[in-house]
Amino acid sequence: MEYGASLTYEDQMIDLEDPNFLVPQAAGGKNRSTTPLSQESTDSCHNNEAFEKGELDVVVKRVESTHISHQDVMPSYKMTSYPRGLALIIEIEEFVNNVEKPRIGSHVDVENLSKLFQQLHFKAEHKKNLSRPQFLTCLREFANNPEHRNADMMILAVLSHGRDGQIIASDGLVVETEDIYAKFNNSNCPLLQGKPKFFIVQACRGDDTDVSFPENIEMFSDLEPRRAMKRTRGHDYDTVPIPSYGELNTARPTWEDMIIAYSTIPGFTSQRDHHSGTWFIQSLVETFMNHAHDRELIDLLRMTSDYLSKFTNADGEKQTCNVEMRHLYKRIYFKPGLKGMDNRRISMDASKMSPLTLRRSLSTPPSSPARRIPYLDQEGQITPTQ
Repeated sequence: MEYGASLTYEDQMIDLEDPNFLVPQAAGGKNRSTTPLSQESTDSCHNNEAFEKGELDVVVKRVESTHISHQDVMPSYKMTSYPRGLALIIEIEEFVNNVEKPRIGSHVDVENLSKLFQQLHFKAEHKKNLSRPQFLTCLREFANNPEHRNADMMILAVLSHGRDGQIIASDGLVVETEDIYAKFNNSNCPLLQGKPKFFIVQACRGDDTDVSFPENIEMFSDLEPRRAMKRTRGHDYDTVPIPSYGELNTARPTWEDMIIAYSTIPGFTSQRDHHSGTWFIQSLVETFMNHAHDRELIDLLRMTSDYLSKFTNADGEKQTCNVEMRHLYKRIYFKPGLKGMDNRRISMDASKMSPLTLRRSLSTPPSSPARRIPYLDQEGQITPTQ
């Protein structure tokens, strides 16, 4: 579920360093989500407080050294092509005849993801408000795109409402999430065989909402455990499923090189703000832009989870993301700023490579001497130029 409310602030001074700080109430009685980082967390990858920021100034840090050192012997997927591959964002924001509530604020996620994918050197495309037939056609065309042949990776982001293993299209009909992934397995998409396929699913997977729980359990041992609350506010949510571990263990060999990042765990909702977009996408974009230059994908998603855990709202609600791997054999380094097997740098305008060191071949003739053009002197005699 994503649930959101229009939020506004009165002009006032706010001390963000105050650990007891609570964002003042906004219009409609809702509070903008925020939380200070735990004072006990010394290894957090984010040293600032987590709060909704809306459209981000996305600037991906680039690799500082052309030599990337790996700490272990685990191999990594090839990531040298430019562009790296294709990235598709399918966003369902509005629904026909109001069969579902509009996903207000979704455009912020699209903007942030588009800038991130482009700076990671992917060719990004955005499709919006697709009906079920259009959704399936879009997936089929994307899977069959011949540009995958020369690509190193594929990214597909789906932003919509969801429930029980399904994504809701703009006409209210559902698309099975397993049908989405099946379009890109080795059998149906041979052009991406052996290449990583990264799926991002921003949608609810149920109606339950997680709530915060005290870190020091002994201090609160006399309290009854707090249970997840069931929402009765309607379906202004986002829901999507994950197969059981039994299904993963029996996955066929055609299901390889896939990693799926869900915004929430099975049975739970996914938070979205009308002005700032979703907690999960903001956490992912900020983490990737700051750390993709030296961390591999699994580490980036762990860091995203850490950042997401910092978010909360006035009701004490939390959100937990979920990552699933299907025969992902190698590490994935995005290497922003580098191209080619020789790790040439990509210029800041993301359109040109830095030139290779100029070396003149031994067979290259020297530059021609200046051509001497004769002229007539005062006596009409031809005289060569000096």
